[in-house]
Amino acid sequence: MVDRWLKTNCLIASTTAFWLTALSPVPAIAKGISYSLALVASVQLVQESKRLMIQDARRTILAAMNQELEDVEIALHTQQQQDALYEIYGDLSPTYPKEVKEELTTSLEHLYKEPSADRSQETSTSTSNDKAFYLAIKSLMSVKGKTHVIEKILKLGGRKWDDAEQMLQQILDEGEKNGW
Repeated sequence: MVDRWLKTNCLIASTTAFWLTALSPVPAIAKGISYSLALVASVQLVQESKRLMIQDARRTILAAMNQELEDVEIALHTQQQQDALYEIYGDLSPTYPKEVKEELTTSLEHLYKEPSADRSQETSTSTSNDKAFYLAIKSLMSVKGKTHVIEKILKLGGRKWDDAEQMLQQILDEGEKNGW
């Protein structure tokens, strides 16, 4: 590429020098030769300029294509990572439709906020409520995960994370013990 630029600049200088020589006070034969050489140098300059423009255009196009390929590669890699995360967290094929999830969430929140709930031992007093609560927690954990249940349903987290995990484990142990 440097060669083409160098050649083009040399042709510009030669054309200018021959043209100025032809305009200076020299004999007629020297003017004719200078005009002829200026004409030949300018024709070669035009041809070399075309090659240089084509080469620059190709280089620019290749750079744009390489950038596009990199962007596509990054997008594909990001998509693969998202798919892997969806598989891990179960968001690709949720077990329940959106309406059922919302109903389960509100049901769990209602059960948890129930005034008769004793949070230190059992969450509910009746067996049917315990079973429903256990099944709802188990279903939500399979869809949304443990963190969602602790933060959104049990409304605990941060400093109370260990207490929340113990409470959740008690609920799960009770359900397994009763065979629900």
